Amino acid sequence: MRIDLRCPAEIFGAEILREEAGIRLTLMNLSDRDVDSCEATVRVLDREGKETARTVHRSRALKGRPHSVFSMEVPLEIPEESVRAEAQLDKVWFEDHDVWRKNPSAETEYEPNQLPPGNELNALRYVAGHGAVGFPSQQAGLWVCVCGRPNGNGDMICARCRRQREMIFQQYNPAAVMRQISQRERQLDLETRGAREESASLQRAREEEYHRKGARAKRRLQLGIALAAALALTAAFHFAGEPALRLWSGDRALQEDRLEDARAVLTGLGSFPGAERRLAEADLRIARRDGALAAAGEGSLSREQMAAVSSRLRQADAVSEDRALADRVDLALSRSLLEAGDLDGAEKVLAALPEDLEGRAEALAGCTYARGEAAMDARDYEAARAYFLSLDNYRDAPERAKEALYHLGLVLMEAGEYEQAMDAFAGLPGYQDADSLIPQCWYLKGLVLEAAGESEEARLAYLEAGSYEDAASRALEIRWAQAEALYAAEDYEAALPLYREMDGYQDARAKWIECAEILAGIAHRQREYTMAISWLEDLPEETRTVQQIRTRAYYLGARAAANRGELAEAIEMMEHVPTYGDASSSIRKWRIALAEQKMDEGLYEEARELLTPVSENYQAAQLLKQVEKALAEREEAAETETEETAAPEGSAD
Repeated sequence: MRIDLRCPAEIFGAEILREEAGIRLTLMNLSDRDVDSCEATVRVLDREGKETARTVHRSRALKGRPHSVFSMEVPLEIPEESVRAEAQLDKVWFEDHDVWRKNPSAETEYEPNQLPPGNELNALRYVAGHGAVGFPSQQAGLWVCVCGRPNGNGDMICARCRRQREMIFQQYNPAAVMRQISQRERQLDLETRGAREESASLQRAREEEYHRKGARAKRRLQLGIALAAALALTAAFHFAGEPALRLWSGDRALQEDRLEDARAVLTGLGSFPGAERRLAEADLRIARRDGALAAAGEGSLSREQMAAVSSRLRQADAVSEDRALADRVDLALSRSLLEAGDLDGAEKVLAALPEDLEGRAEALAGCTYARGEAAMDARDYEAARAYFLSLDNYRDAPERAKEALYHLGLVLMEAGEYEQAMDAFAGLPGYQDADSLIPQCWYLKGLVLEAAGESEEARLAYLEAGSYEDAASRALEIRWAQAEALYAAEDYEAALPLYREMDGYQDARAKWIECAEILAGIAHRQREYTMAISWLEDLPEETRTVQQIRTRAYYLGARAAANRGELAEAIEMMEHVPTYGDASSSIRKWRIALAEQKMDEGLYEEARELLTPVSENYQAAQLLKQVEKALAEREEAAETETEETAAPEGSAD
């Protein structure tokens, strides 16, 4: 395939509109400037690929914003057998009046990288998104992006999807894609295995707790006997042995996995030897247990408790497994903050997590989506649209972006910002009633302009509104007022085309003819006969005044041309009025005179054409005989010359 990499716009699709008798082209502005107008060649094809219709059309006032999608419609009668359309851009006009033109010599050959449907394409889209069509490709003079767009070797960013070239080739080549797929599969396998082990561990813990209850009852009986014996010990022994006994009790609780009991016993021992170490162990084990439940979405920890668990797992001498668990706890904390509406808190927690942590990107997307919804609630539709657009295909973000743009257009429309409102609606072809709101905006703009006394701008706005309400009649009324003002000012030359444009409205036809009569009469009096005739051309009706002026203009114009020696022009003009006055004899005289000039110049064929219509005249008949004789002699001389030239060839044979 061939492409001009300099082309500032790209055609994404061509839709056949049978009812509207046209083609809708969907384009993207690849440049950093606003596109105002495009000219495209459109072909319509049947099922076998044969061309059934073709046209070249230019659409204006497209309002193609930089790096945005816009559309243009091409009027074309669609043959019944047509099934699809193709189009290519020939010219692109920018709003700064710069123009890009198609140049076949500037086109570059390239090989498309589109993959067929299958596992390879599915794997690529899993990593690169649904917009991916094929692996990036480096070719002679250009590189092809994962989205299918060819770019020049000097381009560091794809003109279509705006991805960076270096990142594309690093992350989306076949080996990198398969590596990411494999990593993801291993992570899923590890998480599944971990979940199974945690579930089994919880079940064992429940069973062990059941058996421990019986054992604890027996130990309590034994402990009662031991305590009774301990009462007999001296006070000194009591005071010296109590901390050691509590340490022993806390140690036993740790061994039996009664972590809260152990912590409660050990907390009151202060700096008693061995207590701090055992208390730290109890805290860490509690944090690991609660952290595992929180990361799995289980348990009932508050957000404050989750933050404390994460902090404990990140202690100075924490092992990598604890820090990894802390990341998962913080991820769960961010989700909880998001559910509570604390977006700042959730984003702050996520910002501190590793970028490659699974689930972080989705959580960040959730925060952005929530900000978009908050902006929608606050009627800040521009900000909402920006949030949703940044999310690509996350949830229903594309549809929410359209919704935001639609509401932005309505707000602008309510504020009287009709141009901006139409820009918004133009970016939503086919969405709700956006298409019908554009002519409504033009109509409302026309009302404002008309009220401000800017009648011509108002008329143009009404014309853009098309058939909306009484837009057409309002435009016509303004045009009529303009024509009447010019007529009243005796500016008939400016008024005439306006009345002609409104033929059929009120007495526009009569005014048109009247202006033509006045202008032709002025030209006639100034002896500008050709100008007088031109004013009377294409009139819809012949009045007596028109006929008189035209006849006199042709007659006097012919006389003036003859006086200037321009006999051919004189004959042509006089033949328009052959029965007027001495027109017939003048035509004959001028034909004979002009024929004599042609004979003197040796132009006998032209002389014959001039004399033949007046051959009944004696002088003309005599001249015609001379012409025929001269032509015969010329023909005879030509035949003799031909025979003499051919004779040597005959003798050679």
